Amino acid sequence: MTGRKPEIVCIGAQKAATSWFYRVCQDRTDIWVPPFKEVHFFDHKFCPENRTWIQPALVRSVERAAARHSANATRVRGRPVDKAYLAYLDSLLDTPAFNGTWYKRVFSRAPTSAKCLDVTPEYCTLPPEGVAFVAKFLRDSRFIYILRDPAARAASQLRMNLSRRKITPTTHADWMRHARDPVIANRGDYQTYIPRWRAHINPDKLLFLAYGDIRDRPAEVMRRVEAFAGLGREDPESLGQVFHKGAEMDIPEEVHAYFTDAFSDQRRFLEDTFGPDFATRL
Repeated sequence: MTGRKPEIVCIGAQKAATSWFYRVCQDRTDIWVPPFKEVHFFDHKFCPENRTWIQPALVRSVERAAARHSANATRVRGRPVDKAYLAYLDSLLDTPAFNGTWYKRVFSRAPTSAKCLDVTPEYCTLPPEGVAFVAKFLRDSRFIYILRDPAARAASQLRMNLSRRKITPTTHADWMRHARDPVIANRGDYQTYIPRWRAHINPDKLLFLAYGDIRDRPAEVMRRVEAFAGLGREDPESLGQVFHKGAEMDIPEEVHAYFTDAFSDQRRFLEDTFGPDFATRL
C-alpha cells in the first residue's frame, strides 16, 4: 500500500454538519474516506491537551471498524473477511502513531481514481504554528470550513456534552456552569480561527459553507463542493439525510439568551466578514 495525503480536508466547525459531510462523501464514488470519521493527526501534534483522549478514541474507532467489517462479511453469503483490510486497521495502532508516515498510511487503501478526505472538526482550533504546518504539509490540498450560527452551535454542543456525560442540570446555576464551559466558547471562536486559516491558506483553496444551506439546500451545497474540489456531479441517496443528530434536550430560554449575548461579537464578525446574506443562512 502506498501512503497518500488527503486532497480535501474538512476542518470543522464542531456541531456544524461535519458528520453529514463525512457520510455523504463516503457514499460518493470519487471520494475515499478513512474507516472512521476523525483522524486527529494535526491536533494531536499541536494541541497537547487533546492527546489524553485521542489515543483511546483511535483504539475504539479501529475496533468498531473491524467489527463492522466482520459483521458485514458474515451477512453476505460467500463473502470472506478481508484479511488485508483487517491488517490495515491493525497497522493504524502500531507505534509510533500520529506521525507523518502514519497519517499517509491512513489513506493508503484509497484507489488512485478517488480523492481522499479527512474530516476532523478539531483542526479549526489549531494554534498559528499548527495552521502554518498544515499549509506546508498539505500544500496541494483544499480545505472546507462549515460555519454555524454561534449561539445555535453552542447550544448544540451543550446538549452533546451533557448527553455524553449523562448529566441533566436541575438548577439555573447548574445550567450556567455547563454553558460557560470554555471548550464551548473555544469551538465557536470564529474571530480567532477564521483569520488564522485565511492567513495561511490561499482563498481558492479555502471554502466556507453555511450550516443552514446544508440543512435547506444540500444538493446546492454539493454542487459548490464539486466545483471547489474538481469533482464530477453525484447525488448520493444520503444527501438529504441527517446524521449524528444532536441529543434531544430542552435548554432553558435563559441559557439560549446567554449564548445569544455571549456570542454576539462572533455573530457580528461573521456578518462583517461574509456579509448579511451569508449570515442569515448560518
